[in-house]
Order: sequence, then structure tokens, then C-alpha cells
Amino acid sequence: MSILGRLLVVEDQELERKSIMQLLKREGFQVFGAENADKAIGYVGENIDVVLSDLHMGDVSGLDLLTLWKQKQPETHFIVVTGHSSIDSAVEAIKKGAYDYITKPVNPDELILLIKRAIETRQKDKEIDSLRRRLDDRFGLDQIVGQSKQMKDVFAKVQRAAPVDSTVLILGESGTGKELVAQALHHNSPRKKGPFVAVNCAAVPASLVESELFGHVRGAFTGATDRRMGRFEQADGGTLFIDEIGDFELGLQAKLLRVLETFTVTPVGGHEDRKVSVRVLAATSRDVTKMVEQGTFREDLYYRLNVVSITLPPLRDRPDDIALLVEHFLKEIAEKKHTAPKRISPEVMRRFQTYRWPGNVRDLRNALESMMVLADGELLTERDLPDRIAASVKETSRPGEIPTGLTMDELEKLAIMKALDECEGNRTHAAGRLKISVRTLQRKLQHYQLEERSPATESDIVTQS
Repeated sequence: MSILGRLLVVEDQELERKSIMQLLKREGFQVFGAENADKAIGYVGENIDVVLSDLHMGDVSGLDLLTLWKQKQPETHFIVVTGHSSIDSAVEAIKKGAYDYITKPVNPDELILLIKRAIETRQKDKEIDSLRRRLDDRFGLDQIVGQSKQMKDVFAKVQRAAPVDSTVLILGESGTGKELVAQALHHNSPRKKGPFVAVNCAAVPASLVESELFGHVRGAFTGATDRRMGRFEQADGGTLFIDEIGDFELGLQAKLLRVLETFTVTPVGGHEDRKVSVRVLAATSRDVTKMVEQGTFREDLYYRLNVVSITLPPLRDRPDDIALLVEHFLKEIAEKKHTAPKRISPEVMRRFQTYRWPGNVRDLRNALESMMVLADGELLTERDLPDRIAASVKETSRPGEIPTGLTMDELEKLAIMKALDECEGNRTHAAGRLKISVRTLQRKLQHYQLEERSPATESDIVTQS
């Protein structure tokens, strides 16, 4: 028979202790016994699920034992046993962290039911803690992938802003990871045990945004058959992430401003204010400062939201992060689809690092997932590229044509890769075509992390010497 749980019975009356222990053993529990608090503390390292302790046991009481035990093993559930005349002491024990109490004479069925319920609760607590740890891992700063200077600046701002209960405005193009930053802010904040509620203003019809955020009462409008709790109330005690705040209708901006200043919400059709404790994070891919100038976004609301601002750079401005992101996504996609991770060829990596990625990080991930699904082998090559990327490659490969919008570093890197391609990886010939020395080319290959794409040959080494 499997063990239902590990119990410790603490009772100074030997007959009572042995009787309870035998009862619990017959039910399938693993049971230990102790005649006083001193002996009981010796079991603190035995992974006890439930301690069943008498309240009155000589010099050290059950209350004292509860306090001592909880300091060492706070997750253990305590059930105290007391007489009818000592109910007040039992209530005091619950205030100090006891799970429940039972009165003498002990009813066996009631005791077994109470212990099983305590073990069930402890198991659920463990599962919740495990889930919370996984959430922390999932939304920790290590999940925002990047090593470029721009991303290091983002990490620093998230670390500084997370513990402070201020409103944060997250700016960046679509697909740069604004919601992931919002989740990291929440899960690294004092509100991490509260809910994280997200609402996308662009995805909600304009006529329903007010109800979505603030809720409504029954009969507020056609179709409002029941009272509905809004997102602000759902996020009470936690964080509300309002995505695409730039799409928020001008007429409702004054109502949102009032809520942000008073943290009270009034449901649509209602008259009673409801107080909420919510940290608000907002994000947009639009230029809000320009909207303020044009009069399409309230200036006072903008300043109320923009207490702290975090701007996420587009992927095209951080090509140094692409190799890291590719490695991360290949592993993530393989785990999700329960397949072995695939690799990408050096040629594909070069194409990725010069592609403009209009959909940013999301675009890169989708491209990799498509390639992993459709590719035949374990190596992803240029023939596996999605059509949009392959077409862009052809455009940028035309003689005499240079992609627009690239930085000087990106242009230099593109020129080096093009020279290496045309010289079939021969560094000496590529350096000659670029009108630079082989040694200079070597330094630039190191700088742009292209050495693996063009291994040095014997002739290259001789030339450098």
C-alpha cells in the first residue's frame, strides 16, 4: 500500500499517543511519535507533511512547538488538539499559522478527514509554488534574449523599474517583445503573486473598450445580461498590461486618466465606484509624442503613463543578437514540437543578419518555425528560406544595388560577406577585392563574428605572415 503522507503525533499521554498512531498507520500513513516538544523538534528534517500536536504538554506547549517548527519548516501543516475549555488557545494557534484544530475526545473519522484535507492542501501549495517558479523562469530577465548594447540598456531599465510600483510605458515596433518585457516587470516585482492581466486595445471593438476595462452592470446596454467584471478589477492586487494604448479612443482617455489618478473604477451603467490596487503597464507601437502634437492623444494621459519609459529596439538595429536569438528559438521550437533541434547553415545565418525583419523578433521566430516544419534534413539551408526572405535576398544580391537604411557597420559587414561569397571564402582574394590587408580583414571577421563562416587557409596564414 502506498504511503498517504508522513505524520508526527506529539502527545505527552502515552496511551493516547499510541492509540492515535495505530489508527493513522491503519489508514496508510507513515507515522512518527514524540512525547514532548523537544523530541518533536528532532523530526524537523524528516519531511513531515502534518504535525498533530496537543496544546498542553508540560514546560513547552503546543503553541511554542508550532512557533519553533514554523521557523524551520514553514510549509508543514499543523493540526492542534485541544479540550473544549481551550478553544481560545486553538484560535490563537491558527493565527500563528496552524492549519486547523480538533477537540477532545477525538473523533477518528473527523481526524482522518482533517489530516487528508491538510495533506491535499499541502500538495496543492507545492504545485502552486512549482508553477510560480516555472513562471519566474519563463518570464525572468534571462528570457529576454540579447547581448547588444541596446538590449543591455533594456535589461538595466527593467531591473530598476520592476521593484517600483510606477507606471511604465513600453515603446517599440510590433514584434519587438513588449509584452514579454511587461511580464518580466510583473514577475520581478512585489506584485508577482498577484494576477497579470493583459488587454490589447487594438483587438477590442471601440464600442466595447470601456466595458472591457471597467466592466458593466446588468442592463447597461443591449446584450448586457449579467454584471461583468472589467480588466482593472481582474488585475486587483497585481498588474494590468494595456497593449496598443495608442489605439485608445480619445473620448475614453479622460476616463482612463481618472482611474490612473484615483484607482477607482465605475462599471458602465453603474454608479458605485470600486477601489482597485493595480500597477499599470502600457505599450504601443505608435509614435505617441507625435499623436500628442496632433491632438489625437491627451497630453496629461501621456505624462501619467510615461513615468518610466522603456524603448525596445527593432531587430534590424541589433544584428549582433540574431545568432543568439536563432539558437534560442531553435531550441524552444524543438522542445515545443518534441523534435531534435536543427541547425542553420552559415549562408542562412548571413542572410538573416542582413535581412530587414519588418516583423522583428516575432518575424524571426516564425521564419525559423516554418523552416523547421518544412525542411527535410537536420541542416536548414537557403533552399528552406521562406519566400519573402528568399525574394529579399535576390533583391539585395543584384550587382550595384545596396539595401537602404543600413548603418555603416551593417554596410561594412555586408560588403565583407559579399566579398567572401564571391571569392568562395578565400580571405586573401576577399581582402584584395576590398582593398584592405588580410590582417585587417582578420580583425574585422573577429569583430563581426564571421570567422566560422570563413576558416583561414594555409595561403591566408602565409599572406598574413
